[in-house]
Amino acid sequence: MSHLPERPPQGGGLVMLKRAARFPPIAILILVIVAGALFVPGVADLPATDRDEALFVQATRQMHETGNYLDIRFQDEARYKKPIGIYWLQAAATAPFGGADAPLWAYRLPSQVAAFGSVLLVYAIGWTLFGSASGFVGALLFAATILIGVEARLAKTDSVLLFLTLAAQWVLASAWVRTAPVPRAAGTGRTGASPPGARLPTAMALGFWVALGLGILVKGPVVVLVVGLTLLGLTVARRSAALLGSLRPLAGLPLMLLVVLPWFAAIAYQTDGAFFSEAIGHDFLGKIAGGQESHGAPPGSYLLALLGTAWPATPFVLLAWPLMTRDWRRPGTLFCLAWLVPAWLVFEAIPTKLPHYVLPLYPALALMAGRALVTGRTIGIRGWARGLGFLLPLVPLVLGLAALGLLLFVERRLPAWTDLFLIAAIAAGLLGARAFWNGRVQAAVVSGILASAALQAGIYMFALPAFETVWLSPRIVGEAERAAGCPDVAIAAAGYTEPSLVLSAGTDLRRGSGEAAADWLAGEGCRVAAVEGRA
Repeated sequence: MSHLPERPPQGGGLVMLKRAARFPPIAILILVIVAGALFVPGVADLPATDRDEALFVQATRQMHETGNYLDIRFQDEARYKKPIGIYWLQAAATAPFGGADAPLWAYRLPSQVAAFGSVLLVYAIGWTLFGSASGFVGALLFAATILIGVEARLAKTDSVLLFLTLAAQWVLASAWVRTAPVPRAAGTGRTGASPPGARLPTAMALGFWVALGLGILVKGPVVVLVVGLTLLGLTVARRSAALLGSLRPLAGLPLMLLVVLPWFAAIAYQTDGAFFSEAIGHDFLGKIAGGQESHGAPPGSYLLALLGTAWPATPFVLLAWPLMTRDWRRPGTLFCLAWLVPAWLVFEAIPTKLPHYVLPLYPALALMAGRALVTGRTIGIRGWARGLGFLLPLVPLVLGLAALGLLLFVERRLPAWTDLFLIAAIAAGLLGARAFWNGRVQAAVVSGILASAALQAGIYMFALPAFETVWLSPRIVGEAERAAGCPDVAIAAAGYTEPSLVLSAGTDLRRGSGEAAADWLAGEGCRVAAVEGRA
């Protein structure tokens, strides 16, 4: 397998990062420590911050309460938008911590573990395609991005889906370097890839299909879309089906079906097909047909959002543009482009858009940025490119000032340490911008990662948990318990019936109209109704 030759580092070379990458155990340890600093702060402090998170957690909690781990319910309503995989993972993660009584952070453990695993898989894919140094830098850049930091803290599907997608892509990359040999370039260091023409181990090939099956159990066909388009693009580029053949499809497809079909058959029987009409007919096809749940946006929205959601990797990704265009025929770059471009166009074309939809494509951008930085194949930090450095302090400046301003305006207070972390993020961003302008790439990368760690700690540990006015559900439950003045109060709600209120009050929360709440209050026992003014 051939890759771009490693050029001697100039003034801004990644000398220390390259040295760390020479020793995989050291590189992995650094990645785990960095990921911990980026993903862990705030995970135990944040209340349910997303409507879907509350729905997933409550449905899993009810599985513990009822002992039914096959059907998916939110109170008495069927919850058939996503398959069972994430609920099983959350149930397994919370079982040692009290099951239905487990704290919210325990439900977030699958997302946390998957985020850590995803960073290591980005490193493995980069090492396979480009070499250890490029994989290491690419994994660092990816770990620091805002989008993966968000998903690592939410008890939803997207972090786990990312991990399973990357597991399949790693096997696909390993097969690709064996079926697309090019003479090794002079001066190229060890890449970690197997010799061209070597047969992909059977266990890895079958693991590819298992990852696809598990991905389908977590979020339906999304994993097949991303990985399948990558495989299709590489097959078309090579005009050969050798890559597919190396994955042992005759043995792998039945294995994938063995992973997927048992639960799908059971839920189809139990619901008389209602699961498929809801999950596929309403949820999946509804997103394709139009902007579902007010999440519609025009094509190009993801490209524009990249400036913020991929921060602080964004300026380095933009610097990698020459690598994407001039060296697209090289196997590693071609793999990343086949991973990125077809799926990105599909996501841009779908009317329903949420930032996390394109998360499985961000590793391809980070790896190309890592490769471009390691080899020096960028446009050079001069001219208009110097302006990209402004992105490093811009995001923490905007988010930090917004968080501080809202806390002072809404809560009339500033929790301790909030200002220090946010100021530290801005300062690190400014130092990164200065290093970027002076061509000191390594210092710019490290400063960007430090800025991201400080920003996420400030936002998730201190700023967001302090917005007590915003987190209505815990406040409503607290006021209801104080008003009742008795233990085990039963609560009804009208008007404001967010899923997070069910999560806070418990499965027995009564939701309905104001009239229904009034009738319910006339019953026996300790009861309180929370009724919104319009109800």
